[in-house]
Amino acid sequence: MPLEFAVCPVCGQRLGLHEYVTPGTRVVCVNCESNLQVEARRPLRLKLVPLEATYNRNDRPESYG
Repeated sequence: MPLEFAVCPVCGQRLGLHEYVTPGTRVVCVNCESNLQVEARRPLRLKLVPLEATYNRNDRPESYG
């Protein structure tokens, strides 16, 4: 499957995404680990997702005790 490339809006890293990734899909930058969301496919655009928006009420910190 061919890849399409977009640039991370935070660090400028070039990211390859498969053609089946749809708008609204969340991805993580391999360089700066920012949470990004696919905003549009043509042209391929990514937007930064605030860290608070990635939390959900089922997330709980792991216990190492």
